[in-house]
Amino acid sequence: MSGTVKEPLVSIIMPVFNAEVFLDRSLRSVMDQSYRMLDIICVDDGSSDGSLKLLQKYAAEDKRISVIRTDNRGAGSARNLGFDAACGEYVLFFDADDILKKNMIRTLVKTSVKREADIVLFGYYKFSDDRRMRVPFSPKILNVPMNRAVSPSDISDVLFQADHGMPWNKFYRMDFLKSSGVRFQALKNTNDEFFSRITTVEAGSIVFLNKALIGYRVGNTNSLRGNANSNVLDCTYALKAIGEELKTRGKYDLYSDTFRKLAGYVIMLKLLAIDDHDAFCILADEISENVLNLCGMDESCFEDRYLAAYRALRAKDISKAEAEIDLIRRKEQRGKR
Repeated sequence: MSGTVKEPLVSIIMPVFNAEVFLDRSLRSVMDQSYRMLDIICVDDGSSDGSLKLLQKYAAEDKRISVIRTDNRGAGSARNLGFDAACGEYVLFFDADDILKKNMIRTLVKTSVKREADIVLFGYYKFSDDRRMRVPFSPKILNVPMNRAVSPSDISDVLFQADHGMPWNKFYRMDFLKSSGVRFQALKNTNDEFFSRITTVEAGSIVFLNKALIGYRVGNTNSLRGNANSNVLDCTYALKAIGEELKTRGKYDLYSDTFRKLAGYVIMLKLLAIDDHDAFCILADEISENVLNLCGMDESCFEDRYLAAYRALRAKDISKAEAEIDLIRRKEQRGKR
């Protein structure tokens, strides 16, 4: 990207909700990118803290930044608003409490142009105020081809397991996104699963880049895990929509195995995150009555540690399912000590 070659514009879309304490570090990591051709769109999703005032301050400082204000409708709706306003050749969705590595955008542009990729997926690390931890890159663990363009159909049996399902570890070509017609769901929780999964199966080519380029903050109470006890059925809406969309687009048969395993992982992850009895029962009852059958799930869709909980759900024994999930949770907590 030197000499007379024109650098493509990259749109970075950032939904913001009550992120005042994180905004300076996170937005600075965007503004200070070594790659300068950026269209930075911040969508304030009805924040009640000082987020909007800070965003306006940054926009006055850096003309690449624009601010959109909306009522609180969730990150999915905020991302859609930002996407509609974007004008870059490439798009990155970025959360307001995370951190970009300084050369991230330059690396992604170079990779996408060289490999002619619709999507570049990359690794990330977790961090909090006092620690940092690299996350194992699942495509590498699954022996998915790394650092070169692949067709999603070539890895159809493990595609959704290689992709963690969030939009912020993906770099998209704008023309591809527009032609796909895929939008984020207007859900408060799990609003990114549908978008991430359907765009992935629609891509002509994908690159799994074996580099950790973004820091994902843990411990934020405004995050999904921090709100696990509310909107508990959103994950079921997302899974149903993914299955229906795969069928509508004629791709269900090809991706049914990876989808069913995804469904098994998502429902167990959501059940593990809930610590309220009533909320657990609402979700578990919906899973038992509808989701297991709608998603065609059986024991092959679950890791061994989840099988006892799955069998209880299949038997519609919600009390036993809750006990099994609690046992898994306690084992995981002991393992972290």
